[in-house]
Amino acid sequence: MSDEERVFLVIRCKECERHFGSLTQVPSSQCPGCGTRGENPIVERANDSEDLREKVSLANTPPELRAELNKRMRRDNYESFEEDTKSPRALLKIISNIVDENGLINLQIVQNALDKRQIESPNGQELIDMVESQGLLLRHSSDEWRWLG
Repeated sequence: MSDEERVFLVIRCKECERHFGSLTQVPSSQCPGCGTRGENPIVERANDSEDLREKVSLANTPPELRAELNKRMRRDNYESFEEDTKSPRALLKIISNIVDENGLINLQIVQNALDKRQIESPNGQELIDMVESQGLLLRHSSDEWRWLG
């Protein structure tokens, strides 16, 4: 998963119908609720780990309580960063979505993510330097950084 963005999935167990989150859909996933292993359907996608947590919580809430819980959580609608791809918040989101399972990112993956979004400035090194100066990245090796955010 290091070469691509994380994909946050809401999955429903076919056996117990409990919902759970995953970063990848493998052919056979194990339900953390009942322990059953099998092919389970993806019912929704989330934007990030916080959105995934909220969607799983809501999906596992009885329907009669769902609206009230949704109000209490004060959920924001999906934020599209398409129009404002260079805002600091959007750039930070790009960085946080490409951190691998070991908490590391490298320059080439950052540059690829920026190229994919057709962002020429800042370039990958400049973005890493900015995020590192804010204390959210720690140099791990010559071309890798550890995510601290």
